[in-house]
Amino acid sequence: MGFKEEMKREIRNAKNDIAKEVEKQWILEYEGHQIEVRNGMMEEVLKVDGQTIAQNVRKSIWSHLIPFSTMKGTFQSKSGKTHRVYVKIGGFVKLNIKVKVDGKQLLHEAMKLQFLPWANKVYIVPLLEEQYEQNQQVITKDLPDDDFLYDEHHPKFAPGFADQLHQEAVTPFYTKKLIKLFLEQVTNPNEQTRKSTYEKIKDEKVISYFHEFLERFSEAEKDEDRVKEEAIWLLEHAAHREVVKFALLVLGTVKCEEYKERLKVIALHEEFTGVALFAITNGTTNSNEIVWYIAKNVSDWGKLEALNFLDASNEDIRQWILLEGLKNTVPGNASALMCAEKGKLDIELHEKIISGKIFDSAGTIILALLYEGAYQTMDEYQYAGQVLMRYTHHAKTHCLTFSQFFILTQIHEYLQYDEETWDDRFSSNWKPHEKRTVEENINVIAQNPLWLQEALEILQYDQENEDMALAVAKYYKADITDIVFEKLKSHPENVQYYYSLFAAKDPQVIERLIGITACFGDFNELTNDQKVVVLSLIEELDQYDGIGMDFIRQALKTTDDHLQYMAIQTLLSYDRVHWQGTEIEEHIVRFTKESKDPDVKEIAKQLLAINE
Repeated sequence: MGFKEEMKREIRNAKNDIAKEVEKQWILEYEGHQIEVRNGMMEEVLKVDGQTIAQNVRKSIWSHLIPFSTMKGTFQSKSGKTHRVYVKIGGFVKLNIKVKVDGKQLLHEAMKLQFLPWANKVYIVPLLEEQYEQNQQVITKDLPDDDFLYDEHHPKFAPGFADQLHQEAVTPFYTKKLIKLFLEQVTNPNEQTRKSTYEKIKDEKVISYFHEFLERFSEAEKDEDRVKEEAIWLLEHAAHREVVKFALLVLGTVKCEEYKERLKVIALHEEFTGVALFAITNGTTNSNEIVWYIAKNVSDWGKLEALNFLDASNEDIRQWILLEGLKNTVPGNASALMCAEKGKLDIELHEKIISGKIFDSAGTIILALLYEGAYQTMDEYQYAGQVLMRYTHHAKTHCLTFSQFFILTQIHEYLQYDEETWDDRFSSNWKPHEKRTVEENINVIAQNPLWLQEALEILQYDQENEDMALAVAKYYKADITDIVFEKLKSHPENVQYYYSLFAAKDPQVIERLIGITACFGDFNELTNDQKVVVLSLIEELDQYDGIGMDFIRQALKTTDDHLQYMAIQTLLSYDRVHWQGTEIEEHIVRFTKESKDPDVKEIAKQLLAINE
């Protein structure tokens, strides 16, 4: 989110807080009539017996600079007598109201406008506790402060995901100041000290100062019982999620055994799972059973956090980690590595005979370890060579389905890395004989012609498992060119089809693929799927000197920095005779002067230097 959007959101939130604070209602009785006065941010209304008899509507919030407004009206009693109502309402620091009927004062009240950050809002923890009491589970993913955090410019994250993304450190001295404010609150708990701490907590994400806080707070002199009391006060009055997390962080620094069940309930919401489990594991005893309970009852980022805290202290937990650990967690490889290590996958696969369930779960973990996200976790796994050797050994018995064979093709793909990569692997988590054995085991299983036959049938009739079928066809080096080009006629934006044909290393195939993208139109108006296809083709072109020059030209003339970078990067591998004296050279010259991307500008200068 940019600075302007952030400021707009802050102003919007401030307006909403003010509106909620000044939103008041008074109901009075007068000779059998009900008189209602309602004060709001943008209007005041006077009603008698449900009928509006006077109203002030404000065009701007700045009209509140006029401190008082009045409303006058009349109503009739059943006897026909006319009564006059007079209301005076307003004030800067206090909200004053006077109500008179026929000159008789019915109400004179003055209330201080405090604008406490937790006031007039839904408290998060009581809400979660109420849900758990009624349903024995936390049923909501939404939180009361969602409107405070998100708007149309900031799509809502899955619970717990924002903390995974956050990398910014807090401003200098923030943590020191926060601790000072909280200790003042602990020493002298009142509305003002609590407000000061609360508002300071809202300024930053707890994850950004988590470790610094623990280090500094451990050195501070404090009364732990009073620290605990104020942490609980914050926990019970928090209408903002960061305040909940701060309170949980503090509870993790003291003994909080008596709150173990409450902390368990909070941990069931994935937004708080990690910090709540920190409080449980650090502030209570014998906590592993609760951690396991949480792990079994949360999903996605919450389950990832729970797996991190869970100790495989007995056989039941270890087996659960192997069989259930990856279910309903975030895709990728961080949880897979934890499941492999804590579930002792290497020891399990060294058994002479394993069950089908263990084999399937092992395959799921291995596939996740092979997943290439930001990095490939299989290379970090200490027992990678042993596990893949034993898994492929057991596959001779257990590999019975197409999806199981697909996993073997992904293992084979992992074996195809260059010699330098394998030198690193042999020096860490592999031995040469393990690699040879894995290859031999896969080759034995691949002798069955049914795997390729099924892959070709899927490509012709079944879209559901196409990605697996493409991988199996690639393993067998099967010529599926005609099949894939036929599919591209109706699905020109499916990048997996392009990847499957790149393996052919055929210039004519590449030219045909480039031709298909003509239906995408202007490269400045590509959809996300179309852009992925174009970028993939540009990257592949660096192996085909001189092919696709017009395609590269279209990418260079766009306003998309990513397309420009990939296109000009590809030109580094081309002979300059293909672009010298063409419009492409004009774009290169322009980039040396106008490009805002320093990498693009540097490559452009390098290309022109080569040309000279």
